[in-house]
Amino acid sequence: MFLRPALALMLAIASLSSVHAAAPAIDRNARIYSADGAVLGKVDRLLMKGDELTGVQLIFGSKMIVIPADTLTVEETGVKTSLTRKEVRALR
Repeated sequence: MFLRPALALMLAIASLSSVHAAAPAIDRNARIYSADGAVLGKVDRLLMKGDELTGVQLIFGSKMIVIPADTLTVEETGVKTSLTRKEVRALR
């Protein structure tokens, strides 16, 4: 009986560590799209803390903004954020 919860805990920890290690590979100048499909711009700068991506910087509406890395996914067409254009506008 005790082994099942312990096994479940070990599997959960292993899956969390593999998710954390699989940070999206984002290229500079990649297009960034909002959750509602609007083109926001291109990646100007990757913001790193050690080896970890913390965000991307881009020019949006003549302002430099930072989109947090935890909202980003890499797709065939470029990088997509889970934020809408309206939410990105609020990052200013």
